[in-house]
Amino acid sequence: DDSGACLLLQQSGLSVPGFSGETLEVSLSALTGEAETGAVSDEADADSLAYIIYTSGSTGTPKGVAVEHRQAAAFLSGMQGQFPLTEEDIIVLKSSFSFDASIWQLFWWTISGASVYLLPAGWEKDPVQMIEAFSSEKVTTAHFIPAMVNSFLDALETEPAETRTRLGRTLTRVFAGGEALSPLTA
Repeated sequence: DDSGACLLLQQSGLSVPGFSGETLEVSLSALTGEAETGAVSDEADADSLAYIIYTSGSTGTPKGVAVEHRQAAAFLSGMQGQFPLTEEDIIVLKSSFSFDASIWQLFWWTISGASVYLLPAGWEKDPVQMIEAFSSEKVTTAHFIPAMVNSFLDALETEPAETRTRLGRTLTRVFAGGEALSPLTA
C-alpha cells in the first residue's frame, strides 16, 4: 500500500496478505526457456525509479526507500572504481533479491565483463556447500552477513589444507554488511 504498487511478482507458494493489486507468479526456471518477446516500449532514464526496497520493520513500520537508476548506476560505478572486477572475476549471487546487497551481486559483474555464479537455493545457509561451490566454480567475489562469514571461516578451518589454499587463490574479495563485524573477524 505504501509504495502504490499495482503489480506484484511473486514466487510460487508465497503471498502478501492485504495486497490489493494484481499478482503475477514468476518462475525463474520457466523463464529460461521463454523466447524474447520484443523491445520494451518505455525507456528508463536516470531519474526513473529502479526499485523500492523496504526495511524489515524490526524497529517499527517498514520504511520504503525509492532508488533511481542514477543512484544504482553510481553505486555500481563506485564499486567498480574501488574494487575493479575484470573478465576473469566471478561474483556469487547468494542473497535474496529483496536484500539490498543483491543489487551489486545481480548487476556489478555486467559492467566489467565478469561472470556471476548462482548459488543453488538453500546453499547460502550451509558453509560447507558454499566452500565446495566457491572452490569448484572459482568464485572471486562474495558477500556475507557477519554471522555467516564467521560460520564460513569456522567451516573453512576444518577443510583440508589443499581446499583452503585453492580457495585462498581465487576468493579475493569478501564483503560483509548488515551488522557490525566482530574485531576477531575483521
